[in-house]
Amino acid sequence: MPTAGVPTTGVLWRNRSFLLLWAGQGVSLVGSQVTVVAMPLVAAWTLGAGAWGIGVVAACGRLPYLVFGLPAGVWVDRLPRRVVAGVCALGQAVSTAVVPVAAALEVLSLPLLAAVAAVAGTFAVFGDIAGLALVPMVVPRAGLTRAQGAVEVGQATAQVTGPALGGWLVGAVTAAGALAVDAASFLVAAVALTWVRVVERPRARAGVWAGVRAVFGHPGLRRVTLCTATQVFWFNAFTVVVLLHLVSALGLSAARAGLTLSVGAVGGLVGALVAARLGERWGRRPTMVAAMVVTGAGQALVAVDGLVIGAVAVMWFALQVYNVHQVPVRYEATPPALHGRVNATIRTAVWGTAPAGALVGGLLGDAVGPRATLVVSGLGVAAACLWLVRARVG
Repeated sequence: MPTAGVPTTGVLWRNRSFLLLWAGQGVSLVGSQVTVVAMPLVAAWTLGAGAWGIGVVAACGRLPYLVFGLPAGVWVDRLPRRVVAGVCALGQAVSTAVVPVAAALEVLSLPLLAAVAAVAGTFAVFGDIAGLALVPMVVPRAGLTRAQGAVEVGQATAQVTGPALGGWLVGAVTAAGALAVDAASFLVAAVALTWVRVVERPRARAGVWAGVRAVFGHPGLRRVTLCTATQVFWFNAFTVVVLLHLVSALGLSAARAGLTLSVGAVGGLVGALVAARLGERWGRRPTMVAAMVVTGAGQALVAVDGLVIGAVAVMWFALQVYNVHQVPVRYEATPPALHGRVNATIRTAVWGTAPAGALVGGLLGDAVGPRATLVVSGLGVAAACLWLVRARVG
């Protein structure tokens, strides 16, 4: 049965609210990809941190998912989701802007950088969960896989443009100054959300554990969540060392390193565009298993100097294929009234592994070097597919 107020047409591009939500998220994702390049370089170049210091900052940015993820789902289900997403976008804008201001005043330090990452990460927890819960409120059930494909196209486009823009900005206005672009992107997202039309209804005041039971009580959804959590753990180990590898081992400038990541991310755009068709041809589970194995292989091959761009392209292609299919599983397996808590549970379980992954990446980066860490992280991601071997996900 269609959701009241949601267009029943299958044409996403005529759905004004979805377009606004998609566009706002896309702009903020470009800004976030700038930060992916700029934040480690602020720590390494401005503050003199090594792999461990970069890992600590990254861990602080992800720790709020573990601490606040579950209660955030309860609040998202009790409050107007559009308002929550908008307020959190403003909060991320203000907190991110602290870094360039502090750098200009010459008071920036590694503890302050870690604190900013933690505050911005806290707003991101609530904002991400609210944003995910908004999608099924503006898109009918039959269009959710296509809608998720469009969301992943936006993310892939951001991964193509953001790192190159970030690398250029680091060279033009310093690493700290580049973060001002991310702050501005969140303001754009907040404005777009004010025009999204949704029908907010009073929801049952069930507790936080309702979402936990819905996720881990469903065999297929439980396995998908554990697979994604394993992938996120090793991906965060990868992100800690990949820029160090590019600028140290390969001697690339910030601009060239960002451009390398951007060119490789074109693979993600292609993956998002073809993911739905691959799933229709091969079936959802086989597609997800193959995508996870290929993601890990691409991640490991980044360590091979002559294959960096191609490996990044393969990694993002496969990961976007996986993401297009894994997100709709939660909506199909759970009732709409619990989507906030379901998303919160999954975000907590998945991104709760990210701080540990970042710290492991930092430790391995200092102990065995970035190159070996890239290989280990890729093998870890490929192994995540074992969770899906017997999963029933449609």
